Amino acid sequence: PVLALDRIGLLRALVASPAASPAMKLFGAACAALLVGAAGAASTVQRSAEAGRTITQVVKLLQSMLDKSKADGDTERTLYAKYKCYCDTSSADKKAEIEKLTEEIALLESKIDELQSSTGGLSQEVAKLDKDIAANKQAQEEATAIRKRENEDFLALEKDLTDAIGQMKRAIKTLAEVGADQTLASAADHKQYMAGHEGAALVEVKNTLRQALLAANAFVSPKQAVVVDAFLQAPFTGTYTAQSGEVVGILKNMLDTFEANLAAAEKTEADQLAAYDKYMEELAKALVEMQAAYQSKQSELGGNDGDLATKRGQLDVAVAAKAEAEDFLARLLEMCAAKKKQYEERVALRTNEETALAEAIA
Repeated sequence: PVLALDRIGLLRALVASPAASPAMKLFGAACAALLVGAAGAASTVQRSAEAGRTITQVVKLLQSMLDKSKADGDTERTLYAKYKCYCDTSSADKKAEIEKLTEEIALLESKIDELQSSTGGLSQEVAKLDKDIAANKQAQEEATAIRKRENEDFLALEKDLTDAIGQMKRAIKTLAEVGADQTLASAADHKQYMAGHEGAALVEVKNTLRQALLAANAFVSPKQAVVVDAFLQAPFTGTYTAQSGEVVGILKNMLDTFEANLAAAEKTEADQLAAYDKYMEELAKALVEMQAAYQSKQSELGGNDGDLATKRGQLDVAVAAKAEAEDFLARLLEMCAAKKKQYEERVALRTNEETALAEAIA
């Protein structure tokens, strides 16, 4: 009976403990009731026998409960170990994933900056090439216009000089024939020669001489100009005089000058044409090179735009994935911490229960 009362006290203390689980409290209360019933038996002998049997039953029940508590503790420890392994593994994986995504984001941002810098440089180069191409085409147009004017000037000068040379030659020939007729033949022969130049023919001879002398008058010296003017003002009778001889000399000098000017003009025209052809060849070559470079730079720009769009898309995906991983890790760590706290509280509770059960059994 004394032993029964001691165990009743322990069981009541277990039931009253705030750390005891509801099941433990219910079980302890039942055991205490059995012991109380056994302690209150009618006779001493009966009480002793009844108490012995009841105590044995209670001890067995307490031992069974202690064994189950330990088994449950082992099971829970195993389950928690697996859960903790999941927490450790998952958190490590997520941390590694976040680190990898952080590196990927840095690389993508660096690549995007590089592409943007390259695009900026290429854009400037393309703009300069576009400007240079336009300037090249304008230079070709201007050079062609200048060459056209030069050729037109040459053709006009060539015509003027050719006409003047023809006039000089005709005038010199006419005067030479008149001079030859009078200096080498008789007056009768001269009259016979001049008979072929009477009327309209004589007028034509006069006009030929006049045109030649007018053409030459612009290039002669002041002294020669006086001789030419006097010859032009005097009536032409077909008679060769000393003045006519002087005029022939002037005309021959002018003929030489005109022929030299024509040769110089032809050489200048040839030189200008050669320079134009060379210049246009250089401009055409440069234009082809610039246009090829322009197309190449444009192609690079297009590639950069495509790469830039791809990298920006990849960056958006990486940033979103990192944010998702960080959110998952935060929730995982919070959940694992809460689970750990719950497990530690249950371990402490079970330890207290098992200690009380062991004392009750003892």
